[in-house]
Amino acid sequence: MQARQSLLKLQYTNKDISKSLASYLLGWTYTDYMSGAIDDLQINLEDKAHLWNAAWMPNKGATLRATIILKNWEAESSTLDAVIGLFEVDTLNSKGPPSVVTIKALAIPESSALRGEDKNKAWEKTKLRTIAQELVSKAGMKLFYDTSENPEYDRMEQTGETDLLFLFRLCKDAGLCLKVTNGQVAIFDEQKYEAKPPITTITRGKSLIEGHDFTTTMNEIYAACKVSYQDGDKKQKIEATFTAPKSPGTKRTLYINERVKDKTEAQKLAKKKLREKNREATTGKFQLMGHPKYTAGATIMVKGFGWFDGKYIITQATHSKSGKYSTSIDVRRCLEGY
Repeated sequence: MQARQSLLKLQYTNKDISKSLASYLLGWTYTDYMSGAIDDLQINLEDKAHLWNAAWMPNKGATLRATIILKNWEAESSTLDAVIGLFEVDTLNSKGPPSVVTIKALAIPESSALRGEDKNKAWEKTKLRTIAQELVSKAGMKLFYDTSENPEYDRMEQTGETDLLFLFRLCKDAGLCLKVTNGQVAIFDEQKYEAKPPITTITRGKSLIEGHDFTTTMNEIYAACKVSYQDGDKKQKIEATFTAPKSPGTKRTLYINERVKDKTEAQKLAKKKLREKNREATTGKFQLMGHPKYTAGATIMVKGFGWFDGKYIITQATHSKSGKYSTSIDVRRCLEGY
C-alpha cells in the first residue's frame, strides 16, 4: 500500500523553488479567512548554514504562488493539486538557536492602493458597489460582487482609513462579507453562502477527527429585533419588527434606533441586526486530517454530536504541516430563515 504524501509547491516570482526548498522546510501554515482578515501563508525554514537570512533571503514584495499537492490521499495512485493562491512576501523573521527563518506572505500586496495608506474622501449620492468598484480598480484588482444587496448612501465619508479597512467597515455595516484572495476582492452575502449545499459531513466516529470543541451561549442572543425611527420631516414614527423563525431559546428583543426611509427598510435593518447578534450563538472547531477541500465560506454537516448536530459554515480554515498535514476549521451554526 502506498503511503499518503502531502507537498507544498511554491513558485517564487514565477520560478518553481519546491525542490530547492525541500531540505530546509520545517513546516508551513496557510490561513484562509471568510471575512475581516487577509489570507496569509507562513513558511518555516531551517537555516544552520545562514543562507536564508543572507544570500537566499527573499525580497520583500516578491510573489509566492502556492499549491498543496496530495498523493495517495483518498485512493492509491491518486493525485490532487489544490491551488491556494498568490501571496506577497510581507514579513521575515530570523531567530535562534537553532537558526530558523520564518517568511510570512499576504494575499494582498503592501504596495496595493488598498493597504498601507490612510485616506480621506467623501462620496455623494452613491452605492456600495460603485465605491467598491472604484477602489478595487484603482488597486489593479478585480471585484467579485456576489450579492443583490447594494446599499445607497446620501453621503459616505472615508476618514483616516485605508481603502481596505474602509471597505471592510462598509461591508460589515451592510451585513456583508469581504474577502481578498488571488488578486480579487469578493463581496458577498453570508446568508446566501449558508444556503449552499454542504461540501461534506463530519460524523463522530466515522470521520478522521483529531479533536473537536463546541460552544453555545445565550449572551447577547435575541428572539426578535425592533427598529424604531422618528422621522422629523414627515412627522411620523417608522417601526418594524423581525422575529427569528426558530426560537434561539430566549425571549429578549433587541431595540434599534437608526434612520430608515420607510417600513420596508426598517424590516430589512431589523433582520440584519438580529443576524449580526445571533450568528455567533453556536460555534465550533475541528482538528482534522488535512484536506484542501475545507475552505472558508463552505458549509458542512455535523452528525453524532447530539444537540450540536446541524449545518455549519466555515469561518476560518487553517492548513498546516509540521511533520504531518492537518487542517483546523472554525465553524458557526447556520441561521435558519434569516
